[in-house]
Amino acid sequence: MLLRPSGTEPVVRVMVEAPTDEQATEIAERLAGIVRERVGL
Repeated sequence: MLLRPSGTEPVVRVMVEAPTDEQATEIAERLAGIVRERVGL
């Protein structure tokens, strides 16, 4: 898992590795939701 703010855009990049695509998507979506809550989007 990697959370990284973009240096050129107002975004946070969420990258995840997991055993399956479904797990990676679920984890990435959960993390993105947390980032949105913390940033206030």
